[in-house]
Amino acid sequence: MNKDDGFSGLEAAIVLIAFVVVATVFAYATLGSGFYVSDKAQQSVHQGTKTASTSVYQEGGIYGTMHADTHQLDRLFFTIYVPDGAENQDLTEMIISYTQSDVSNPREYKWSETAANPDHFYAQGLDLLHAGKNVKIELANVEGPRTGGWFTIEIIPKTGSPLFVKRWIEQGFDGGVII
Repeated sequence: MNKDDGFSGLEAAIVLIAFVVVATVFAYATLGSGFYVSDKAQQSVHQGTKTASTSVYQEGGIYGTMHADTHQLDRLFFTIYVPDGAENQDLTEMIISYTQSDVSNPREYKWSETAANPDHFYAQGLDLLHAGKNVKIELANVEGPRTGGWFTIEIIPKTGSPLFVKRWIEQGFDGGVII
């Protein structure tokens, strides 16, 4: 029997232990990366759900008045709401973009605390729309289309998806609900 036989078994055990340690460290690193990626994916899903549920929605009809002299759309009234469970909407950061059939440049309305005018929309004096609540919006001096024309309203909140609405002014319309 050779005196070196014991060393080959000891060397094999050391190599085996080294492989096990290296495999354990690699498995731990792989699992850690997997947990990190899984956590990031979960955060992305939650943020996407939160953003989608934070959107602003139109409630009811759109009402309009016609200017007596020009026979153009003069004022628009509509109600928006934020669903229950969504984030509150800061109306001071909201933009309403208005476009019509006979004018190619959109007009942007920003929030006003006191009254609607050609550059500002009025939201009944509210500056924050809470989840589960609604508010009536007024756009003034839109100088809109005459009967037969169309207009679009795009409500762009600071957070959440924009809302796009398009309506046509029917022949004989002189004010009221715009279908």
